[in-house]
Amino acid sequence: MKRLIGFLKPHRWLVIWLAFLTLGLAALLTIGPIVTGAIVDEVIAPQRFDLLLPYLALLLAVAALRALFQFFYSRDRERLGQHVVTDIRTALYRKLLALPYSFYDNEQTGRLMSRISSDVESTRIFLAFILIDSINHVTTVVVMLVALVRLNLLLAVVAIIPTIVSGVTLYLLYQRWHSINRRIHEQNAVVSGVLQDSLAGIKVVKSFAQEQQEEDKYLRSVQALQKLHIEANDGWYTRYPFIGAIPRLMQLALIVVGGIQVVDGVMSLGTLVASISFTGLMLAAVNALGTQLTSLGQTATAAVRIFEMLDEPVKIRTPDTPVRLGQIKGDIRFENVNFKYATAKANTLKNITLHVPAGTSLALVGATGAGKTTLAHLVGRFYDPTSGRVLIDGHDVRTVDLDELRRQIGIVAQDSLLFSATIAENIAFGRPNATRQDVERAAHLAQAHEFIAQLPEGYDTLIGERGVGLSGGQRQRIAIARAILLDPKILILDDSMSAVDAETERLLQAAISEVMRGRTTILIAHRLSTVEKADHIVVLQEGEIVEQGTSETLTRSGGYYRRVLELQRMTSSESMNAVLSQAPALVVPDV
Repeated sequence: MKRLIGFLKPHRWLVIWLAFLTLGLAALLTIGPIVTGAIVDEVIAPQRFDLLLPYLALLLAVAALRALFQFFYSRDRERLGQHVVTDIRTALYRKLLALPYSFYDNEQTGRLMSRISSDVESTRIFLAFILIDSINHVTTVVVMLVALVRLNLLLAVVAIIPTIVSGVTLYLLYQRWHSINRRIHEQNAVVSGVLQDSLAGIKVVKSFAQEQQEEDKYLRSVQALQKLHIEANDGWYTRYPFIGAIPRLMQLALIVVGGIQVVDGVMSLGTLVASISFTGLMLAAVNALGTQLTSLGQTATAAVRIFEMLDEPVKIRTPDTPVRLGQIKGDIRFENVNFKYATAKANTLKNITLHVPAGTSLALVGATGAGKTTLAHLVGRFYDPTSGRVLIDGHDVRTVDLDELRRQIGIVAQDSLLFSATIAENIAFGRPNATRQDVERAAHLAQAHEFIAQLPEGYDTLIGERGVGLSGGQRQRIAIARAILLDPKILILDDSMSAVDAETERLLQAAISEVMRGRTTILIAHRLSTVEKADHIVVLQEGEIVEQGTSETLTRSGGYYRRVLELQRMTSSESMNAVLSQAPALVVPDV
């Protein structure tokens, strides 16, 4: 909680201003009971109604001043909340951008969205309302007690003991239900994760007619959340009435003790009225504090989750004294590289040693899961090797400036992600200041200009989330144009032609061949026609290099490369016959 309050530090003057307003509100609150007591003793008892008007005017002036204070208090409290929530969201988003690929391998997008939305909102409520209002209520309790002591010490003692008992009991009850509030926040994240997965895969859900299954999954998650809320509320509200009875008994004791003192002439009736008013205001503040404790548990849990993310170690980052690469040549070396994902049992890459000279092309082929994409990811230091080194121009990538390195690497992934923006903005993502002429030139090279020109707004056409509204081939061509515009020294094409037709593939191959000149290129492909002209081809199997050479030498060797090449060169009918000849016969039951 101390760290969360630290977010108030940049806005300390606003906090001081609110503290002043809080003290002013509490001080003004004491005037009402004092004036009421004076009216009883000096106006009503002696029947001096000519003195009533000045007292009423004073009460009216106090009410107007309190309204003014309350206006500034409410307005600036909300402003403080908005300032703080912006700071926290910015800090979280900055951390999300800094975290490596490995963090996202094990996290659901929905859970992360829950942290940056609902958790941050909970902290805003805590800092802007619960914390500031609690200070206001505590100040009110203290001021009322001081005023009560000045009026009558015995009544102050009668008031303070039950107040302390009530406060301690409320604190213990809060401690009891803190754990369940943490479970509520965790389940909220589960609900968000289920919802995000369903919406992200809505086409798959509908394709397999699994709407009911997804509805049942979501219903189970929200019912679990409902159960936790009911458990928390039942536990709180079955105990709170008993705690609330303590101050009521205190007020009754005040009336009895004070009444005896009035009868004995020790205290005036006006003083008793003022004392009871003070205790009533104090009770209201104590009850408000108790009510806020229910929200305090939720916000404390949200704060823990926020700082868990902020404290997540950034294992892949620029070193304190990085090597400055400048304009790289693109020479790549893998020296005895091994790599294992955190959740994997075995190494994904095993003893990889390769040299890709600057300006040449390397093709990685192999079955799905062989480690091709993982190997390419090591070049841009999206992961660090478990052992071994990856060098760019002779420098270990772990020693260089990360941003400087990645700005010189263009990547086109198999699943080409596009943003909810215009086509021109998507192409210029890596170079936001690129001219329209540069954007169109890149689109021409990527064979994308023709279909872009046919869209309603051309390059200014707004596309939906993840490129919705475009075909898979169109998305990939825009992604290739995005990489081309970056003008990188190292180009990584990760099965980037998997979603294009044969004619477009032929055109793209010609364009990419032109773009590859003078660049170090890593090609990952299942279609061997894409990689046949690569300078060097490496065949990976279960993370190990099993074959390497040119297309010509690998074809002669008769290994994996040749077998796949022959299969892919078959006609469609031959390929189907080959598949059917190896498939078990289907047994059709008699009807």
